[in-house]
Amino acid sequence: MSAVELRGHEFVRIPGGSFLMGSDEFDLEAPERTIELPAFEIDRSPVTVAQYLHFARETGRELPADFPTPAQLDDDPRRAQHPVERVSWHDATAYAEWAGLRLPTEQEWERASRGADGRRFPWGDRFDEARAVVWDNAKALGVTTVPVEQFPGGESADGVRHLAGNVEEWVMDALLPYPGSTHTSPSASGQCRVLRGGSWFYTNEYARGSFRRGALPEFTGYDGAGGPGFRCARSV
Repeated sequence: MSAVELRGHEFVRIPGGSFLMGSDEFDLEAPERTIELPAFEIDRSPVTVAQYLHFARETGRELPADFPTPAQLDDDPRRAQHPVERVSWHDATAYAEWAGLRLPTEQEWERASRGADGRRFPWGDRFDEARAVVWDNAKALGVTTVPVEQFPGGESADGVRHLAGNVEEWVMDALLPYPGSTHTSPSASGQCRVLRGGSWFYTNEYARGSFRRGALPEFTGYDGAGGPGFRCARSV
């Protein structure tokens, strides 16, 4: 068993081929186009509190803001299986390097979410609050993040979990306009890194597979509103 498997990473292999990326509905996501992508592997679930705690203990890296205390983890053992949040892009990259992995590219992340058929959400073209945790049902359920095995119906066509809602996720890329775009937002100057997938603090339109936004790589979120998580990938 590899060191990665010992650390709890379960990978989904995404076959190579073409897929529909982007959306003409929103400037920063345009133009919609067909992308060819080689095969790759991506974490079935976001990196968890337990996985990140192992990393922090081995490396001495400071834990993120609002990280569960030992007492909280003892009181609620399932909390260790929530996705880690409030990590910076630098934190996420450091974890991936420590694990012998990398962050997914934007193209890989969107392919994992939208499948080969270009679906709007991981499970299809209509939002379903029974399949993801976003602002409206988070309030109703009285939760923020949820364990990575929760909402099993929210898996993508390839079986990847929580690509919509729960925590937004860092990917490798700098935020730049797509080739052929006329978008001129200052945030898309390349200084920011890309975040994907929406979160429990966002409404469902931000859970679309094509949604992208940027934040400075030092960004860790806000008090009371959570912050970014991530998952890892590897080439095959």
